[in-house]
Amino acid sequence: MARYYFDVINSEGPMPDQEGEELPSYDDVRARAWQMARDLANDELPDQNSTHVAVNVRDESDFTVFSAELNYSTMWRS
Repeated sequence: MARYYFDVINSEGPMPDQEGEELPSYDDVRARAWQMARDLANDELPDQNSTHVAVNVRDESDFTVFSAELNYSTMWRS
């Protein structure tokens, strides 16, 4: 299994992953990044009307192999 690093970007700024996670396939990497992006957005939305979160995935050679991003906004219409 290869090790992947999931760097987070949200309202707190960039947070690089120093530990990484071993996953068996690109499908698992994609699913994990997407789950992280959804969870980050869900944590931020109660306090904000909009949010942008991203998860950039690096492999062991420090190459970004995948990115998951969410942009979400809400507004009241009168």
